[in-house]
Amino acid sequence: MSQASAWLADALTTAERAIDRRIGASLRQRPGWGVTVLPYVGHGTTSRLHLRARTVARPRRGRQHSGVGATLLSAMGHYLSAEVAGVQVSAQVGGRTARAVSDDEGYLDISLSVDLTPGWHPVTFRLEDEGSAVVGKALVVDPAARLGIVSDIDDTIIHTGLTRLVEAIRTTLFVAEDARVAIPGAAEFYTNLVAADGGRAPVFYVSTGAWNLHVVLYRFLERHGFPLGPMLMTDWGPGGKWLFRENSVAFKSRTILERIDEHPQLRWVLVGDSGQHDPEAYAAVARARPDKLRAIYIREVPPQSPGRGDRVRELAEEMGTLGVPLLLIRDSRAAAEHARELGLLDV
Repeated sequence: MSQASAWLADALTTAERAIDRRIGASLRQRPGWGVTVLPYVGHGTTSRLHLRARTVARPRRGRQHSGVGATLLSAMGHYLSAEVAGVQVSAQVGGRTARAVSDDEGYLDISLSVDLTPGWHPVTFRLEDEGSAVVGKALVVDPAARLGIVSDIDDTIIHTGLTRLVEAIRTTLFVAEDARVAIPGAAEFYTNLVAADGGRAPVFYVSTGAWNLHVVLYRFLERHGFPLGPMLMTDWGPGGKWLFRENSVAFKSRTILERIDEHPQLRWVLVGDSGQHDPEAYAAVARARPDKLRAIYIREVPPQSPGRGDRVRELAEEMGTLGVPLLLIRDSRAAAEHARELGLLDV
């Protein structure tokens, strides 16, 4: 980032935080409104959990809407959050408690030492000042697992059309949540990969989508039968090192490498699409940890920019020299056939 861009990012960040603080404080005092905690799905090992949540101002009882207007209002409501900074929150799981204060964007990032069995565990987030609580959950990865799965979201498991700007906007703002379309065969492919590892393989959904959409996307996973797992997403808005959000390749490669290093017993399958920067992000991971990857599957998304297919094939050749197969696939069936050849679908 240039010096001018860095200055602009700092200025926008300062302005955004000042506006957010004023809006959050105002809504917090508004009749019928209050502060609540939005829990995101946590994850970790039997000895340490990573928990994330956000404190926001919300009406205690929302108005009911229907039709296209309701879809638009719902979408805008998810994107335009009223975060509240400086809220004291405790998180409790498995008899252990940690306390934190929400940051300028309302986020809480908590690392908690635990002694837990593998599987899902409830996490109770409590507002210290008010005593009200919400319950989220966290996944403890089984140390006996041998396979890990990382999946992109947009145009990898859910049809968004990010390569077509108008279609992407229409899908995001005007298509009802329960009408969004899953990529055919993706849920079955992931489910079979998990089953072949005795039901232990964790699935991490890594996306540059906004954290605001976490609840919508998680319901999508449930509705379409995808294996449930943590979603690792981004905060949209100016930051100290970017104007809009963190660079896609940097965010995804860093996030995936963190999971690889945290779970050294796992070897991984990475699934994405050619429409954005998944091939480049996954290639960066392969260069850093080639021995930890079993395969990379890139779903071909039309229309592609000129030379995009050639670029992915160049990366595939490079990955081959590292011993990591990268396949440009048309559908989940092709990925499943290759995974079966690798023995990844043998129960």
